[in-house]
Amino acid sequence: MGIKSFLMKKTLQMKGVPKEQAEKIAEALSENPQLAESLKTLESNPEIKALFEKVQKEIKEKVDGGMAEQYAAVMVMGKYKSEISKHRNELAPLMQLLGK
Repeated sequence: MGIKSFLMKKTLQMKGVPKEQAEKIAEALSENPQLAESLKTLESNPEIKALFEKVQKEIKEKVDGGMAEQYAAVMVMGKYKSEISKHRNELAPLMQLLGK
């Protein structure tokens, strides 16, 4: 594993990503640099960025209210399913990275 992959893995783990998933993500990014470029375009899209911030905020509110994180994520993602589907093509690299 190169230093870049190692740092990516450790950074993801510090952000709360499980070790196994962090390893898979770091490996996928090192094997496919174009994937990393595709992900950068997501961040530069204000509509997608706002959607993810809204989803993240609502999930956090539900978790802080006592709901299990996975259940909260399913509920909130379901609520925004149509908006997420609208950006399906732009989100494809992210779904590939997450193995969905």
